[in-house]
Amino acid sequence: MVTEVIDSNLRRLMTEYLGKISETASSFADAIELLNDMRTGEAREKLAHAMKAEKEADNIRREIVDLLEEIDIDPEVKEDLFHMIKRLDLIADFFKEAARDLTIIPYLEVPAPLREGYEDLLNKVEELVKKVCEAVKALLDKDFEKASKLVDEIEALEEEADEINVGNRGKLVEYANQIKPYVLAILLHEFNTDLEEAADACEDAGDYIRALIVCYRKREKKA
Repeated sequence: MVTEVIDSNLRRLMTEYLGKISETASSFADAIELLNDMRTGEAREKLAHAMKAEKEADNIRREIVDLLEEIDIDPEVKEDLFHMIKRLDLIADFFKEAARDLTIIPYLEVPAPLREGYEDLLNKVEELVKKVCEAVKALLDKDFEKASKLVDEIEALEEEADEINVGNRGKLVEYANQIKPYVLAILLHEFNTDLEEAADACEDAGDYIRALIVCYRKREKKA
C-alpha cells in the first residue's frame, strides 16, 4: 500500500510538471502571436504567465527530485527518471532565456518577416514540447507503442524546426540594414538560438525516451 501511495505521488507530480512545461511553451507562443498582432498589453500578460509557469515547473521539479531521493524504487528506474527530468528542465530553461531576451528586445521594431519567422519557429517548438510531454506520459504508462510513435513525430518536427531556424538566420542577414542599433541583431540572433536549442532539447529528450523504450522492453522480456 505504501508503494502504491508513493507511485501515485510520483505520477501526480510528474503529470503536474509536464503540464507546467507545456503551459510555459503555449503561453510563450501566445505572447509572440499577440505581439505580432500589436496586442502588446495581452502579450505582456501571456509572457508573465509563461514565466510564472516556468517557475512553478521548477518548484515541482525540486519536489520530484526530493521524492526520488527518499523513496525505495528500482535504482535503475530512479536514475532513468533523474536523467529524464534533467532533459525536461533544459527545455524549460531555454524558454526562460528566450523570455529574458524578449523583455529587452523592442520586438515591434523588428522587421515583420523576421517576426513571422520567430513565430513560425516558436509554434513548431510548442508542438515539440507537447509531443515530448505526451511521450513521457505514455512511457510512464508503459504504452511503448504510443511513446515510440510520438518520438518519430518529435524527430520529424525537429527537422522542420531546423529548416525554419536556418531561414530565420538568412532573414537576419537579409534585413540587417533595417535593424538598428546593431546590437539588436545580436539579441535577435540569441533569441532565435534559444528557440532552436529548445527544439534540440526536445529532440534530445525524444532520443532518451526511445532508448528507455528499448531498455524497458528488454527488461519485460527477461521478467
